Amino acid sequence: MRPLGVEVPAGDAAVAGAALGTAWALKAFYGQAGFDSLGWILAPTVRLVSWTTGVAFELEPHHAYLSRDQLFLVSPACAGVNFLIVAFVSLCLGLAPACGRAGERVALVLGSAAAAYLATVLANAARIAVAIRLHEAGAALGPLTPSRLHCAEGVTVYFLFLLVLFSAAARVTGVRHAVG
Repeated sequence: MRPLGVEVPAGDAAVAGAALGTAWALKAFYGQAGFDSLGWILAPTVRLVSWTTGVAFELEPHHAYLSRDQLFLVSPACAGVNFLIVAFVSLCLGLAPACGRAGERVALVLGSAAAAYLATVLANAARIAVAIRLHEAGAALGPLTPSRLHCAEGVTVYFLFLLVLFSAAARVTGVRHAVG
């Protein structure tokens, strides 16, 4: 962690610019994207959910994936693009100090994109699989209505996946971060 007033190396600034620019573009895309534009992330997620849970989903063209048996819908709001953005930016910014040369920085940005995508599909599939089980059980917990529990479960799953993703990436690259 750099103390205030310390210059940021140009290479770190370049990685930050690339990461934040990509994040902004992806967020702008997601803000106006419909179901058909999100097949690249929804389709593999739903396939993984079906494979791991045995729950069958049908494509509702131009709208969502629907499990008629579970009365469960996977729509564009379930795509996980916000998690993808956070994972990508976290990897780029957190691991940039490990890069000494321009080629390493390019590899970091590209590798972070691939790792963030894979982590998003896995995290989203886990989140949806747990949500299906909570939905089946009609689970509620005090003030946590089924809807609020669904939200809390999503935050918890995403946080845990982000923690594991960054920890694994830091270990692979040898980056150490001080807390505090």
